Formats: sequence, structure tokens, C-alpha cells
Amino acid sequence: MSAVGGAEVRRARVGPSVLLALIMSLIGFSNATAAPQHQATFSVLVPIVAPTGGADLLTAEELTALTAPDGSWAVLARAAISHGATLAIDSRIVTSVEALGPDAPVAATSWLESVKQSGPVYLAWGNADPFVLAMTNPPFRVSTIQLSEISGIPAGSIVGWPSGLGGNDRSLRAIQQLGYTSLITDDEIFPDTPGAISHEVSAKVAEAVAPGSSTDIRALAMRLRLDGGAVLAFPRDTHAIDSRRATALLDALFANGSRARRFMPTDVANVGTFVVHDVPEVPIRLLMMHHRTDKLVSSIAMDPTVISTPRLRRLCVVAGGIGGENFAANVRSLVRNENSYEEFVTFSLGSDFTVLANSTELPLTVTNSTSSDVTVVATVNATSGIVRIDKPTQKVVVPAESSVQVTFPMSSVANGRTSLRATLNTTTGLPISEPAYVEMDVQAQWEGVTLFVFVGVVSAMLGIGIIRQVRDRRKPR
Repeated sequence: MSAVGGAEVRRARVGPSVLLALIMSLIGFSNATAAPQHQATFSVLVPIVAPTGGADLLTAEELTALTAPDGSWAVLARAAISHGATLAIDSRIVTSVEALGPDAPVAATSWLESVKQSGPVYLAWGNADPFVLAMTNPPFRVSTIQLSEISGIPAGSIVGWPSGLGGNDRSLRAIQQLGYTSLITDDEIFPDTPGAISHEVSAKVAEAVAPGSSTDIRALAMRLRLDGGAVLAFPRDTHAIDSRRATALLDALFANGSRARRFMPTDVANVGTFVVHDVPEVPIRLLMMHHRTDKLVSSIAMDPTVISTPRLRRLCVVAGGIGGENFAANVRSLVRNENSYEEFVTFSLGSDFTVLANSTELPLTVTNSTSSDVTVVATVNATSGIVRIDKPTQKVVVPAESSVQVTFPMSSVANGRTSLRATLNTTTGLPISEPAYVEMDVQAQWEGVTLFVFVGVVSAMLGIGIIRQVRDRRKPR
């Protein structure tokens, strides 16, 4: 066979394969479709944040309802874990379950164990915005160490999630100094940060999983798969998520071979410029001024955390709701309801009384409800000059979970009615409770008058007796 002939044979052998490819293309197949398609990749963050309000810790009843097999948290976590999504859990939830110890509901403990095994992202208490907690003077900013103290989560494991509604040009440096090593970022707030959450996609997801939504979940998932995937997050507010619709969306996203990639928070050192908008500066300033007072007052205790921990927990829950329409109202409510520290230290003066002597003592009882010794300053003043308080201010040390009575000596200057005003302060003069008043009726001269009348009556009786006795002796017998 010649070379030319050999070439012809080779062409003849190639011909059938070309013909087969042509036939396959005509009936709707191609080499491109026959080969494996490019798989969409999704990095999904699913937050589970405790509801606002109520006590510092969730009750066993609340945890049972949320973590039972058909509870919203259980359904959401089960779907996320099964598809390789990353959970972000409020540290308040972790502490609530662990604080119950052996009394914790079985459903809650098993649910929390499965969440921990999935390697979640741990959020600050109440998912408090780290930039909000840093919008005050340096001594009163909230660090990850403080957040660790109130939750038990290691400081290095706590991840901040800025809302874009708080912060200034000093915020990034401030939170680095406060111990934050990583943040959850989205491309609207951090437009120059690689790997940030897609704000646009997350907004579509939020609309799709909202309770009562009519969004076509399958159609949305198909569009996202055709786009090749995305980095996205479900809404921060768990109330804004219908767990059934969220499960359906995750099922649809990861259909047809889509892959999951673990969501990774952004290293603070890699965060670029950030954009904030519509910052409610007045409520934030009021909130952090309240925190400043809490921190100063907590110094009355030998262990300041007995006061600062419950106060900081409630403040973080409010700070976590900065994106809500009631944020300003919630701040005012917190400040109004916590304008004293009577949940920790109280005092009582007793009821109104009358003074008949020139000097007396006013008893005042201070009660310490905390598990730490406290040192306070009690002060009693008269609202008029009728009485004089010999020692109006006294420092009082009250042992843990006990009461101490102190007395205030006073002298009467004139008769009449007056009020005594008592206050309880820190050693630096900050008020701990509302002032208390007691009415006092001073009739100091009654002591001398009574004695004079008594002596007069006795003298008169003696005189009459003597006169009668003399008279009887003078009568003739």
C-alpha cells in the first residue's frame, strides 16, 4: 500500500466517527453536553440568633419549642448541615443551654451538640454589631474578652458581623484593638473585600425564605446555579425565616450536583474600606453612655462581673437589633428600665415617725442581692433646718447576699415637720438607686414640758398633802 493509499484509508476510518458526531448533534446532543457540566459552587451562611426580649438566658420551655425535631431551629440546622452550609450561632443560645446543666432539655442538648460538630461560626451575644460596641471612649468599648466573659465562648472564636448602620473612620482599628480577628463581610458594606457575601443575592434569598413569601424557590435556585453559584447569607433575624421555605431553597440550590464550600469569615487585616449609611448616632450614643455608667457602677462589687454581666448581656441584645425599626425605642426602654441598680443593692428607711427627744438615731438597712461583697455610700439629709444630721454620709460594706443596718445620729433644732432624704451612691458619687424619703414630726420640747408638768403635779400633790396634814394637827381635839 502506498503512502497515499494509506492516507486514504485513514480518512476512511475517520469518516464514520465524524458522521456519528454529526448525527448526534442533529438529534440534540453535543460533545459539550455529553461531557460533565461545570458545577455551581455555593458558600452559604445560615445564622441562628436568639429572639430579643425576655430574660438574659432562654428558658427550658423556649429551647424545647425551638429545638424539638419540628422546631424552627432544628429544621433549619438540619437542612444547613445536610447540605454543607455553615451555621452562625448566637453565643447567647450556647450559654442558655449549657447554663441549665442536667436540667437542659434533651432536644436542646442534642441539637447543640450537632451544631458544634458542624464547626459553626460563633457570633457575639445577641449578634451585637462590633462597630456599635466600639462607638464610645476607649475605656468603655466592649472587647471580645468581655464578650467571652458573658458567654463562655473563647474570645478568639467570636466573630463580628457589622450591620453597616454603625461605625466611623476609626472603627476598624478600634475593633482590632478590642480583639476581633475576623468579620462577616458583605459586598455592600465592604465593597473592596474579596470573598464577601453577595448583598444582592442574599436580598433575593431573604425575600424567598420570608414567611408568607410567594417567590418561586425552584426558579430562583436555577438562576443562581446558572450563574455559577455565590457567597450568600440567610437573614440575621430568625423571625424573618420560614424554616420550611429555607429547607426547600437549600434543597434546590444543591440539586444537580451543586457543591458546597465552607463559608470563611474575613480576616480583619484583609478588610478594605467600608461604607456605613443612615447611622442612628443619637440612640447609639445613648446606649453606650448607659454602658459607661454600668461599668463605673459595677466597681462597687469586689467582683464587678456580678453587675456588669447581666447589664452587658441586655445591652448586646439591643445592639444586635440595630437594623430593626424599633432600635431607638428599644434603647430608650433599656435606659429607662435600668436607671437604677436596685436589682443588685437596695436600702430601706422604714415608715414615718415622731421625735419627742432632743436627739435620736435614724436606722437605714442596706441589702446586697449579689454573690459578691459591695461597698456603697449612704447619705441622709434633712430637707429643712429643723433637725441636724451629725454624720450625714457613711461608707457601708455589705457582705454577699446579706443586709447591714447603719444608724444616723441627729439632733433636734426646732419643732415641726420635715422630710429626710436618703440616697445610695458609689464611692465616686454615682447614684445606685432612686432617693427615698421619710416624714418626721419633731416635738423635742415635749420632753422638758412633760418633765415640768410631772414635777409640778407631784409637787402640788405633796403640797396639798402637807397642808392637809398641818391643818389636821391644828384642829382642837
